[in-house]
Amino acid sequence: MNLAMPSLERRIRRGLILLVVPAFVLLLFVLHNVMHRITSEYIGSRLGHDVENIITALEWSDGRWQIDESRVSEIYKRVRTGHYYVISWDGGELRSRSLWDAKPEVNFLPPGENIQFRVPGIGDERWLVWQQGVRKQGHDMTIWVAEDISLFIARQNEYEYYLLTILVALTLFILLLQRRILQWGFGTLKPLQNALLRGKVSGAVNLPEGIPQEVKPLADAIERLVDHSGKQLSRSRMATGNLAHELKLPLQHLQILAEAAESSDNRASLRQIYSQLHRRIESELRRARISGSPAPGELFYPREELPYLVQLLNQKRSGSEIELNQQVPETAIPFDRDDMLELVGNLLDNAWRYARSRVLLHIKENRGSWTIIVSDDGPGIPTDKIDSMTWRGNRADEQGDNNHGLGLSICHSVVSSYNGKMSLNAGRLGGLQVLIDLPQSANDDFEKGRNDED
Repeated sequence: MNLAMPSLERRIRRGLILLVVPAFVLLLFVLHNVMHRITSEYIGSRLGHDVENIITALEWSDGRWQIDESRVSEIYKRVRTGHYYVISWDGGELRSRSLWDAKPEVNFLPPGENIQFRVPGIGDERWLVWQQGVRKQGHDMTIWVAEDISLFIARQNEYEYYLLTILVALTLFILLLQRRILQWGFGTLKPLQNALLRGKVSGAVNLPEGIPQEVKPLADAIERLVDHSGKQLSRSRMATGNLAHELKLPLQHLQILAEAAESSDNRASLRQIYSQLHRRIESELRRARISGSPAPGELFYPREELPYLVQLLNQKRSGSEIELNQQVPETAIPFDRDDMLELVGNLLDNAWRYARSRVLLHIKENRGSWTIIVSDDGPGIPTDKIDSMTWRGNRADEQGDNNHGLGLSICHSVVSSYNGKMSLNAGRLGGLQVLIDLPQSANDDFEKGRNDED
């Protein structure tokens, strides 16, 4: 299962959201409570002063409390002004004219005790209530004073909506600014990215100057790894060439002995041994030369390489020459030249060996891969044998000269080293068709890096 590669920029942005949004929500909550408390303290202190004025205006007369209206604010004398009071004692009560027919519930409080709370008022009003127990002239009473604060609440909600809008806009601005900052910060890594992409194709990594110190150790480690890999692969290929050169002489001696053998049976046996050893050595040496990645080495230019391959194949073929119909790109293919020569060369060699007159070669770039198609007009391969042609380790089909197995097995090794796919089927010309898909990731990264650099 393929997992999506994590984006560092997306993770940083997500982390900022997880930090900023709760912080702003907490700020809004704190401001809401602060404004709520300020409103309660401000209105409550004013109600407390009104209670003191009411206490001063109270007089005990004829077995009941009476209030001097001249010493009480006029706001309590008009109906539904939003300011109300109730004076309650054992046996009676006084209510402000502003209450009209409303009768709020007043709980008796012992002298010296006071409470403040909010309750729904008349209609849409919201009351802040100050209730206080009082003793005057030896009589206990409870004074209830209320003020409509619905306007304050509406203003508070309005300010909170404004604040919420500002915080949302500020959050979006911070996220946009953070994205710009991240793009600018990651932009300083573009030269390093382009250098690594060029190194992925060419095999040599030349790090630019001015690499941020946070990623400098990683860049140095990559540079050392690529350099070590390139040197190791070069040594491996050199050793392969030396091995091939050293094995030629023993094989030539074996061939001479086969020709000099007196018995025809011995001569045939030696020739068969020579042929088997020659094919086996060529097979393993070709497998050893496969790099399995688009680095290090030169790129493969089909337009430049194919004429030499065709000329060589026509020289090896006895009889009429083969017509090659090719559709290949003008530019380079972003894979190692030696690997592609091994792959395309073996495919054409098989096709040339069995074709009657025509061979088709298509190399094209598809979305997500490079496709190579080779087909001929030869006899083809029976359907029941196609699946066994490229089995790993299968050598039964490599015996004798008239077989496809050796070349296709090598091709399969090359394709597998690039995580590609290879399939065999009947071609439109009547012979065998080999279809190969190689992942295009290396080419995409290289082109993207080159375009960014331009």
